[in-house]
Amino acid sequence: MIGQPLYGVIIVGSVWLGIEVTARLAKQRGLQPELVWRAMLWIAPCALIGARLWFVLLPPQSVVATGRTAEWLIANFFDLNQGGIALWTGGLGIFGAVIGGSMAAWWYARRHKQPLGVWFDMAAIGLAVGQTFGRLANGLNGEHYGVPTELPFGILIAETARVGVYSDLARFPLETTRFHPVWLYEMLLTGVLAFGLWRAWRRKITQSGNLAVWYVFFYCGGRFFLEGLKVNVPRIGEANAMQIVCALCAAGAALYLAQRSALSS
Repeated sequence: MIGQPLYGVIIVGSVWLGIEVTARLAKQRGLQPELVWRAMLWIAPCALIGARLWFVLLPPQSVVATGRTAEWLIANFFDLNQGGIALWTGGLGIFGAVIGGSMAAWWYARRHKQPLGVWFDMAAIGLAVGQTFGRLANGLNGEHYGVPTELPFGILIAETARVGVYSDLARFPLETTRFHPVWLYEMLLTGVLAFGLWRAWRRKITQSGNLAVWYVFFYCGGRFFLEGLKVNVPRIGEANAMQIVCALCAAGAALYLAQRSALSS
C-alpha cells in the first residue's frame, strides 16, 4: 500500500488534470477557460460534500461491519473521530461527488450566462480523464478489487486491505489468492470513454449536452457490471446498492437520449 501523501498527490493530480482538460476544451470552442478554474472554487467543495454524504448514506460492508451503519453515521454526524463529518478518516463516493459538483456547475454556468450543454459536455470529458488517472491511487493502495480469480492478471491483496471473508488467510492465502483488479477495469472503462467523448466533441457529431448524458449511460452501464465483481459494496437488504443506482442512471440516460433523438428527428 502506498503512503497517504502519495495517494493524495495522485488524487489532487487527477483533479488538476480534469480541470486542465476542461479548460483547454473551452479555449478551443472560443469560451473563457478562466471560468473553469473560477468555477472550481464552488464545484470542489460541493463535490467533496456530495462525496462524503454519499458515503454516509451508503457505507460499504466493511464499514457497516464495525457498527458504523448509515443510521449511526447520521446520528453521530458531528463525532470528529468516526462520525459523518469526519471525512479525514476516509470514505468518499464518486457518485456523490459528481452530483454535488454538477449542481454547483449548473448554478455557476447559469449565473455567468454560459451555455449549459456545452459546459457539461466539456466537464464530462475532463471528468473521465481525471477518473482514469485517479484510479491509479486505488490500485496502488490495494483498493477497489474484486472477488478471487484464476486469470493471469489477478492481483495480490495485502492482509490490511482484505475485507469480509477474504480476511480468512487459511481459506484465502496471501501468496496464492489473486483478485480481480476492478480499479484497472475502471481505468480502462473511463480511458476509452474519455477518448470516445473527445472524438465526438471534435467531430461535433451530436447535439449540445448529449455527451454528458452519454457519459452517464456508458459509465453507469460499465460500472453496473464492475460492481458485481467488487467485494466491498454498500447494500440495501441483500441487494448491491450501487448496481441499483447504476442501472437506474443508465436507464434514465438512455430514455433521455431516445426522447431527445425522437424530438429532433
